Amino acid sequence: MPIFTESTKDKLAWTLVLLCPSFFSSNMIIARGMAGHFPPLSMAFIRWFFVGIFIIGCLALLRKYQWKTLKSEWLAILFLASLGMGICGGPVYIAAEVTTATNIGLIYSAAPLLIALISYALFKERLNKTQSLGLFMGFFGVLVILFKADIQNLTTLRFNTGDLIIVLTTVSFAIYSLGLKYIKSNLSQIERFGAMAFGGALWHLPFVIWELGAQATLPDVTLSMIGAFFVLVFVASIGAYLSYGYIVTRLGATAAGATLYLAPIYAAILAVIILDEQIMLHHLMGAILILPGLWLISRKNSKA
Repeated sequence: MPIFTESTKDKLAWTLVLLCPSFFSSNMIIARGMAGHFPPLSMAFIRWFFVGIFIIGCLALLRKYQWKTLKSEWLAILFLASLGMGICGGPVYIAAEVTTATNIGLIYSAAPLLIALISYALFKERLNKTQSLGLFMGFFGVLVILFKADIQNLTTLRFNTGDLIIVLTTVSFAIYSLGLKYIKSNLSQIERFGAMAFGGALWHLPFVIWELGAQATLPDVTLSMIGAFFVLVFVASIGAYLSYGYIVTRLGATAAGATLYLAPIYAAILAVIILDEQIMLHHLMGAILILPGLWLISRKNSKA
């Protein structure tokens, strides 16, 4: 009798539905926890460099990497890497120095809303009334978080600079996600991910050279830092990607979408436990708008 039966594989997939959001959230927790202790752009470079080296190295050892295909697609790979691993890399860690992991998680959760809006604007993908309502709720929820549910902040346009950076990186991630869909590739998903990870490291390289040159002293490497980088590489990157892909394969996109809804909740809970952050009223108000909005936007038109 085989150990991994179809039932066992499905149970593993449902277990990952509960674990995968914590994998994604760990990046936000590490970003906030390392703020002020390690240069942010260097941190992003190290993360994606080792992710790329690990994946490409493993595939190369197995002789399963399509080098000729990579050579023909390098420009598209670098473009996607600059969006998903570049702009969504170091700038997130810079933002984490002045904003909370809870804010990052909640604002980032609006990415599917942006994807739907851009798809409607550029690719004429239809939105029904329910989805339009979800879009409105989600964006209003982001505004509540940005302005801390304070009308005075709205009238004077006062907001946290870090939150604004996260909004910009969320836009970049939405474009990156659409690029994965519409820019075709002959590489497998894992091959493409490894190449983009390495491309993300290359994107950061000139900024890292500038950053290290501006540093008076280099940070002391501690065991906690090594542990943080281990989490970034093997949990927040490789673990999150592979587990999400497994969920999609075994249970479908709808179940996988649950990880998007749970990730900001996990991020907030972990931030409270690990970083001693506080859940404020504007966080709850934003979540009440964003999360149901995500659910509504994910509902497909029944006629379609």
